[in-house]
Amino acid sequence: MACMIRAGGREYCVDPAGGVLGLLGKGWALPLMGVLGNRSASRFNEIQDAVRGIGGKVLASRLRDLAEMGLVTRTVYAEVPARVEYRLTEAGIELREALIPLLAWATIHPVAPRPRRGPAPRRRRTP
Repeated sequence: MACMIRAGGREYCVDPAGGVLGLLGKGWALPLMGVLGNRSASRFNEIQDAVRGIGGKVLASRLRDLAEMGLVTRTVYAEVPARVEYRLTEAGIELREALIPLLAWATIHPVAPRPRRGPAPRRRRTP
């Protein structure tokens, strides 16, 4: 795929962003990036409380996805009961900071889907 954006004398390619955009397009990924960046470390239940409406399976899956992308670390402490904490990695922090201008823009310019227009009504022919 060709590089699609030229700005400031540089070219920016869409390809490298595809994986990140695909992940962030999955439900709950953006709120999780926000919540995880608001604290130095978060436990599973703290995250679930902060992101109202997310189920445990989806939360676990999305945290795993973010970890596989290198955006989140999962630390298990050898305690009884076991304590697990999640943190944004340096790359996760950088991505979160890069999202702020986009979120600011979206606040000013909300993009709502336009209602679909059906086919034009058929006109009857008059004899």
